[in-house]
Amino acid sequence: MRYDQSMAGLSKEDLNRRFVAALGDSVRHHGPLEERPVEIDLTFPLPQRVRVYIFTLTNPPGGRPLDEYKVQVTIGKRRGRASFDDSDGRIPLLLGYLEEEDVFVLWDAELMKSFAYSRNVQVKANAIVEALSGKLARHPRRVRPDGKGKSVEMIVLATQARLLPDAIHERMELTRARLRQDYR
Repeated sequence: MRYDQSMAGLSKEDLNRRFVAALGDSVRHHGPLEERPVEIDLTFPLPQRVRVYIFTLTNPPGGRPLDEYKVQVTIGKRRGRASFDDSDGRIPLLLGYLEEEDVFVLWDAELMKSFAYSRNVQVKANAIVEALSGKLARHPRRVRPDGKGKSVEMIVLATQARLLPDAIHERMELTRARLRQDYR
């Protein structure tokens, strides 16, 4: 798992196609795949209406620890704050995709309500390795929901493409459990 300049970024359309292909029959309908985010309607037990933000997962030299992968979340305006769109009853999903290993990583988009353009989110390499062993990897990560202030724990999920429906279901369960805890 080494960084390769040729993998610096799949197109939005390629990323969305791989996501839709991994879900197979779980996809009822999807919007234009060249868009980010792409709106997708899924079958039960997955969330019925999602808005997918998927980025290429990289491990570039310099700037980050060697055992860490990241996605660069680039939505919104360069000099402003952005947030994931949860309008119209759509649940935002934030994913990274590592092409060379066919691994998806899911973060809790609900924990990132406001962030600067080009924010990065990370996952440790051991989560990728665990996913490659055929497991749904669950790894804790401290994040600051607003990019500053108090940090909270998020469980980052990593999985091979064949387990993506399970990972999405787990992501929803983890988010629900966190929200229940927050309201106590």
